[in-house]
Amino acid sequence: MLNISHIHVRPIEIGDFDFVRDLASKQRNFTVPPVYVLWLLIRIKGAICLIAEHSSEGPRAYLLAVPVEGAEDSMFVWQLAASKGLGREKVTFALLAEFRNIAHKFAVRNIAFSSVPNSASFRTIRRLAWEVFSSEPKAISALPPSIGRKESEFLLNLSDTRRL
Repeated sequence: MLNISHIHVRPIEIGDFDFVRDLASKQRNFTVPPVYVLWLLIRIKGAICLIAEHSSEGPRAYLLAVPVEGAEDSMFVWQLAASKGLGREKVTFALLAEFRNIAHKFAVRNIAFSSVPNSASFRTIRRLAWEVFSSEPKAISALPPSIGRKESEFLLNLSDTRRL
């Protein structure tokens, strides 16, 4: 069993790109981020793209996010993935808890993401959103078919959440 006390969450670094690309390639419906895009994400606002690593097992999960236009003080989570195995949920929780702390630090009011409504992955996201952010995702629009035939965009409003 993975010991959560051995998990460290930090900003992504260039040395993490192979891990991110490898894990993305194993996720259903994920785009494998080109190295240039990963580098660009670091340059845009590197503190909100995160790696969760275990002290002895190395990187176990990642989160890629970017600030977005539209709703004031918003971030869009592009990808969140964790390696399969024991402790996957604990690593994901640690990663999201750090992301929550960063969101509060930057006074983020909204976190947006896309997912297939009512899918197993969406139900997991919804549960984690409630556990970590005390907020329920609200569907705001379907993505254009050329972007994602079944996906919709969702929003977590953080201004209504209780202080954690």
